[in-house]
Amino acid sequence: MRELHGKVAVITGAASGIGLALARACVAEGMSIVLADVESARLDTEARKLRDEGATVLAVPTDVSDSSSVDELAEAAGARFGRVHLVCNNAGVGPGGVTWEVSEQIWKWVLDVDLWGVVHGIRAFVPQLVGQSEGHVVNTSSVTGLVGSPGMAAYSAAKHAVVGLSQSLRHDLELAGSPVGVSVVCPGMTRTRMNDSGRNWPADQLGQPPETGLEPSHPDTRDSFYQRMEVDSMDPAEVATQTLDAVRMDRFWVIPDASILSRLDAEVEAVRRAASTGDRAPRHVAADTQGSTQ
Repeated sequence: MRELHGKVAVITGAASGIGLALARACVAEGMSIVLADVESARLDTEARKLRDEGATVLAVPTDVSDSSSVDELAEAAGARFGRVHLVCNNAGVGPGGVTWEVSEQIWKWVLDVDLWGVVHGIRAFVPQLVGQSEGHVVNTSSVTGLVGSPGMAAYSAAKHAVVGLSQSLRHDLELAGSPVGVSVVCPGMTRTRMNDSGRNWPADQLGQPPETGLEPSHPDTRDSFYQRMEVDSMDPAEVATQTLDAVRMDRFWVIPDASILSRLDAEVEAVRRAASTGDRAPRHVAADTQGSTQ
């Protein structure tokens, strides 16, 4: 989808972080935008700012963990604009915690938002894109969806699933002869509100949040996490720019932080060595604490 001007984009998790940066990048390309987020007040504020700058914006409060809410988002977008061309399944939460200490509540929340939110977005929008023989799907994963990191078990599991889901979606579209494109975005540390995910804890569904587990609890992991957020994190606008470049070029992988490549090479080499020799692979490849994103 090389031409973006005049097209319509739907973006979940659009009230902050990468989602808001994607919204601004789409507006700069001359697109109309549908903003979706569970934070209604902040969503309205950001939508109003964009309208004041001349953008054509529809804001739809949306809980991506709820399939009916995402269906209503698709209906609202269709009622306002007729067609949608770009769907960015970006909403996510990222509480941390030592793997064996993460509560079942947190596992459910993370998987419901980070994985099922993408599933619901695909089911709600892709049939329309296929039917009109035009469009592109962007799913936000993370570098932790490529190489697991300490203190992020639930998040990493969900983001690995998003990568596999995106690959399958791409292959299914190709087998169906559809021109609809797919990209998966795998950012590293990005300056977002991900470290404050607990603000959106669904107490009405899961009760009061656990006393621990909404951020990395092990001191070394927590200190490393916040140090990287302050020093090494990327501007969300750069992630958005690279993402729209991928949409235009119909490129599947979006890897904004090239520093992940050395870790990927080490992991792949360990797998190759184990597969070719039958020897036991090293127990782990040294990993820094990489987070993401939305």
